[in-house]
Amino acid sequence: MSIKCTVTTDLQAKDKNGYSGIQKHVEHDKKINHTNQDIVFSETQFNQYDKSPKTRAAIDQWNNEHFKDYVEEHDKHQREKGHAERQYGSVKNYLKRKKKATAVLTIGNMEVQSKLMQQFCPKTSYQEEKLPDGTTHLVFKLKDQNGQPIPDNIAVAKQFYDCFNRALIKATNNNVGWKLNNNHQQWIHVGDYLHRGRYATNNDEMGISHIHYELATFGMTRGGKKRAAHVTNSLNQALVSLHHAVTGKYCSGRDATKWFRTNMDQFALKCLEDELHKTYKVPQNKKILDFERKTKEDKTIQTGLSMEQLKAQHQELADHQKAVQSLQDQADNLTNQKNDVQSQVATVTQNLKGIYEATTGHQAVDKDGNDLSPLEMANDITRAARSSQRDKQQAEKDADAAQEKQTAAENQQKQLEQQLTQQQQQLQTLQNQISDAEEQIKQRKLQRIKAAQKEIDQNDLLDNNDQPITVTEANVTQMEQELDSWRQEERDNWETDKQDYQDELDNLNQEIITARTTKTELSTTNQQLTTQNQQLQNENTTVQNQINDYKNQLVDTIAENAPEHKVGSSLLNPNETAQPVISDIGRKQHLRQTLKYLMDTAIKVLQKIKIEAINLINETTKVLITTPNTKPDHLHSAYIDPNTIQASIHPFSHLKEEQLENNPVLKLKKAILIANTEQLQRTNQQLKNNINKQLSQDNDLQR
Repeated sequence: MSIKCTVTTDLQAKDKNGYSGIQKHVEHDKKINHTNQDIVFSETQFNQYDKSPKTRAAIDQWNNEHFKDYVEEHDKHQREKGHAERQYGSVKNYLKRKKKATAVLTIGNMEVQSKLMQQFCPKTSYQEEKLPDGTTHLVFKLKDQNGQPIPDNIAVAKQFYDCFNRALIKATNNNVGWKLNNNHQQWIHVGDYLHRGRYATNNDEMGISHIHYELATFGMTRGGKKRAAHVTNSLNQALVSLHHAVTGKYCSGRDATKWFRTNMDQFALKCLEDELHKTYKVPQNKKILDFERKTKEDKTIQTGLSMEQLKAQHQELADHQKAVQSLQDQADNLTNQKNDVQSQVATVTQNLKGIYEATTGHQAVDKDGNDLSPLEMANDITRAARSSQRDKQQAEKDADAAQEKQTAAENQQKQLEQQLTQQQQQLQTLQNQISDAEEQIKQRKLQRIKAAQKEIDQNDLLDNNDQPITVTEANVTQMEQELDSWRQEERDNWETDKQDYQDELDNLNQEIITARTTKTELSTTNQQLTTQNQQLQNENTTVQNQINDYKNQLVDTIAENAPEHKVGSSLLNPNETAQPVISDIGRKQHLRQTLKYLMDTAIKVLQKIKIEAINLINETTKVLITTPNTKPDHLHSAYIDPNTIQASIHPFSHLKEEQLENNPVLKLKKAILIANTEQLQRTNQQLKNNINKQLSQDNDLQR
C-alpha cells in the first residue's frame, strides 16, 4: 500500500537580503549558536550545498539579460529630464533596492520519512527516539556505544538521503517546465521567470528533508493608460507572467501562486518517487508514495513545520491526554467510593438524608414523594460536590454521550447487518445470472484489446507525453475510437500530402528556372555592389580620418585654453579616473569621446575666453575714457557748419546703430582715438599688470 504524502512549496519575498540573510541558518555550522536546537550535526555530512562564485555569476548574468534594457532606458530618460541623480547606473544597483525572494520545498513529514526508512533500510541501521507526547520516530544510528562511526549505517543513510537530495534539486531545476499545447517543440521553463541560484538541502534536522534556495524573479506588468508595461522583479508578478506564458490567461497573484504550488508540489513528489524506484529497484507498477493535499481544517498532518512547532503540537496532545487520564482516574475513584457507600448504605441511610438535605437544600424524595435510594442520594451529593469541578463533570458528560452514541451505533450496525445479509443473497443471485454474460464480454474485450494493441505497436503510436500506449479494459473503447480517427486522419493526410508533393514539385521546377535567371542577374549586381562597397569603404576611411583630425584639433583647442579640463565620470570606462587633457592619459580619454561632446566642450572653453577678452576690453576702455582731474590744454571748437551736412544714401537702422554703439571693440577704438597721453600711459600700465598676473597664474598652474 502506498504512503500518503504531502508536499509544500513556501515562496517568500520579505526583505532586501534574500538568501544571504538565511545562509548561515541553512549551512548548520556547528560553531554557530543556532536557534534551532534539533539539528543532528552528525547528519550534516549528508547535506548538499551550492554557493559557488559560478552560481552567483550565473544569477548576475541572468539579471543583466532580463533587466539591462529597462535600466538603460530608465537612466536615459532621467538624463534627458535633467535628473542624473535618479539614475540606477547598473542592474545591480536597481535590484539592490528591491526585495529578494527565497523558497523552501518540503516533501512529506517525519512520519513519512520513518515509514520509508522501515521500508528500505535495514533494521540495524536506525533506532527509535521518543517525542514529548510519548510517540516515537526513527533516526539513523551512525555511531556505536563507544562513539565510533558505523560505516555500514553511514552508507545506508547516505543512500537514503541522496534520494531526497536528488529529488529536491531536480524539482527546483531551472529547466523544469511545460510544453505548449499549440507547439510541442516549444517549452516554457520555470527558470525563465523564477531562476534558482544558491541552495542548501537540510537532512540533519529532526523532521523531513527539505531544500532552501535563492530565487531571481522576472515578470512583466500588464501596463495601463498612465504607464506602459515594463519589467519587474516582483515575485507575484513573476508568477502571474509564468502563468500567462503557459496558459495564455491572466490571473491574480494569489491564483498564480496556488497554480504554481499545485504543479510544482506534484512534480516534486514524482521526482522522489522516481529516485526511490531507481535506488531501491522497486518495480515501476508498484506505487510508493501517493500525493495528498491537506487543508487548514485538517490538522492530522502538517508539512513545513519546524521541529519546535512539531514538538509543541506533540506536547499539547500529550498534555491533553494526561488531563483526560487524570479525569478518568478521578471518575474511577468516585466509582469506588460509590461502591463503598452502597455496601454501607444500610447503616448510613439516615445520616445520608441529612447530608443530602444540607448539601442540596431539598428533601430526599423524588417527584412522587417516595424516598430516594441511597445510591440516588449519593449520586446527587457527588454531583453537587463536583459542581465546581467543571472539567471533570464535562469529562463524565462526554463519556455518557460517547456511550449513548456507541449504543446507537451498535443498534444501527445490527440493522445494517440484517439488511446486508438480505442484499448479499439477492446480489449472489444477480451475480450468478450476469457471470456468464460477463465472461463472454470479457473474451470479446480481450480480443479487441489484442487487436488494438497490435495495431498500436505495429505503427509505433505514442500518447501525448511521447510514452508507449498500453491498451487495457478501461480504455479499449477510447483506444478503438482514437485508432479509427487516426486511420481516417492518415488517409486524409496521405491524399493531402500527395497533392502537396505534386504542387511542391511543380513549384520547385518553376523556382529552378527562375533561380537560374536570378543567379545571372545577381552575379552582375554583386560585381556592381562590390565596386560600390570598395568606394564607400574608401570614402568612409577618408571621413573617419577627417573626423579624427577634427577631434585632434578640438582637443588641441581644449588643451590650449583649458589644460585642466577632465571628461565627465559617466563617459569613462568602469574603474577609470578622469585625468587633465594636458596629460597623455587625459588626451586619450578626450579622444575617445563623441565629436559632439568635444565640440560642446570647445565652445564652452572659447566662450569663457571670449567673456574674459570682453571684460579686458571693457576694463581697458573704462581706463581710456576716464577723465583726469587736470584741465585739458587744448579744446576743439564744437561749432558745426550746416553747409557741410549732407543726406546719407543709406537707410537709418536704430537696431544696427545700437549694436555698433554697444560693440566693445568699437568702444575701445573710439576710446583710443580720443584718449590723451596720460590715459594711454595708464592703459599701457594696466595691460602690463594683467599680462604679468596671467603669466604668474600659468606658472603656478605648471608647477
